[in-house]
Order: sequence, then structure tokens, then C-alpha cells
Amino acid sequence: MALLSVADLTVELQTSRGMAPAVRGVSFELENGGTLGIVGESGCGKSITALAIMGLLPDGARTTGRVELDGTDLLRLDEDARCQIRGNRIAMIFQEPMTSLNPVHRIGRQIAEPLRLHRGLRGANARDEVLRLLDRVGLPDPARRIDAYPHQMSGGQRQRVMIAMALSCAPDILLADEPTTALDVTIQGQILDLINELVDDLDMGLILISHDLGVIGETTENIAVMYGGTVVEQGATSSLFAHLAHPYSQGLFAAIPRLGEARTTPLRTIPGTVPELADLPPGCAFADRCAKATDVCWRQAPAMELTGPDHRTACHHLEVVA
Repeated sequence: MALLSVADLTVELQTSRGMAPAVRGVSFELENGGTLGIVGESGCGKSITALAIMGLLPDGARTTGRVELDGTDLLRLDEDARCQIRGNRIAMIFQEPMTSLNPVHRIGRQIAEPLRLHRGLRGANARDEVLRLLDRVGLPDPARRIDAYPHQMSGGQRQRVMIAMALSCAPDILLADEPTTALDVTIQGQILDLINELVDDLDMGLILISHDLGVIGETTENIAVMYGGTVVEQGATSSLFAHLAHPYSQGLFAAIPRLGEARTTPLRTIPGTVPELADLPPGCAFADRCAKATDVCWRQAPAMELTGPDHRTACHHLEVVA
């Protein structure tokens, strides 16, 4: 049995135009110690999928499908039961630490909160564990930094605090939502190396959300490409990188700048924009941006088909794409 199994997950959110699907029929599995990368443009449903797993969706959201942790469907649990799992067995590193950390509390107190709630640590014991965690994530001079406020730290230091908080209870699964977006390239590398090291040492499952294909390719064993709230291609990283079967995946990879190109070479782009939730077509969500789309693409959503070893793709025209 997989550690985490997401089956046909659908999430509808309240908008000014009524309920609209933000996630549509997403399915994947994560084994103990496994790593999964979820990639796609902003608005494709990556973060909403993670928030659904955590039970942190906005008020009024409606979910169907299953999100099973060791066979227990998290979507069927009440809030008290979810609180026992959230931050304990499943933890999350959010995209922007400055808005995720409480600005009026010292970081030591914030890291100690899950230790108090889930492990019963208080006082000196909790402080000692916080110092150990801060040292583990490479924060300089943790004895001094433990009493600092978030605004007194740099972006990289705040992200290390978020990682320490997420790891405080040694979770089974770590969700990392664009953990390096706000950081410069040097700090990005340090944070990703740290996450990889901690995942290996603690044998955690990792779900890494990013729009950076290079980060995903270097960090995860499996990839799910999302567009329009659904997974359009997924499989082992090596297989997917070797054979990009979906037009959207091909467009994402084509947009990566190449070393050695002339500075005047225009960057490749995918025409159009991600559709609004309320404007998703009944067929393939990528149809209006795809040069290979035909009438069937607009009318009928494509089913996932096996396109290689441990590699599946949802497209009506796979032979044309290939």
C-alpha cells in the first residue's frame, strides 16, 4: 500500500461566477521515501492540490475523490482529526515565508508550537529541540536567532525557519510549495540541497511543487505535469524527460533558455494564457493554446494512456505529437 494515495481528487472553489473547478480528477501515489514533482504554470491547480491534501482549502470549497494516508481517507475526517495529522504526519513549506510566519511572534515560539501540540514538549525541553532544529537546517548562530522576529531575518533564513517548523515532528510526508521562488539562485541551491538531505536522512515522502523544470528534474524521481486543474502527463522523471508526449509539456521545455544562444534570440513561449476556472472547456483544457487541437479536443476530455514504461499521457493526438 502506498503511503499517500490521491484518487480522482476534484476541488471546486467559490468565485464571483459561482462554483468553479480548480482541480479535476487528479490521481497519483507516493511511496515511503518517494519524491514527486508537480509542475505547471501559475493557476494550473498545483497549490490547491497541496492545500486539499493538508485540509487547508478556503471556506466554501467542495471536494470529491479520495486522499488516503496509510489507507485513511483524509477528506472524510473531521477538523479535530485533521489537526492531529497536519504538522505531525504531513507538513508543508509554504511559498512565501514572510506571509506564512507570524510577524508578532519570535521564531522560536513559532517552531515550538507543533512540538507542544504534537510531542508535548514545553519549557527548556522545547527550546533545546528548537535550537537543534535550527542548527539542523543550517541557520547561523541559532542561540541568538531563536529570539528574533521574522522581519529581522533574510529571505533565506526565514525559509530555513519554515523548514525547521515543518520538520519539527519528523513528518512522513513533506509538501514543499515553490520553496525557493523568493530566493536568489545561490540560496535556492542551498535550500534544495538541504531539503534533499533531510528527505534522505528522515526517509520522508516529498511532494515538490514548482514551475522550474530544472529544479523538478534534479530533485524528484517522478513528475506530474498539471494544466487546467488536471494532470496531463505523469511518470518517472527519466522517462518523461526522455520522451515528452504532451504538447503542453513540450511547450514548457521549449521555453527553457538554452546556453550558448545569442542574446538577441527571443525566448520561446506558449501562446495564450491559462484559462479562468469558470472558462475551462468540456474537453482538453489546453485546446485553445495547442497547435494540434481538433474538434474532438474541444468536445471530449482525453483519457490517460500508457506512452512508455511508467509514463502516461492524456492527449487525443499522441501519434501526431510523437
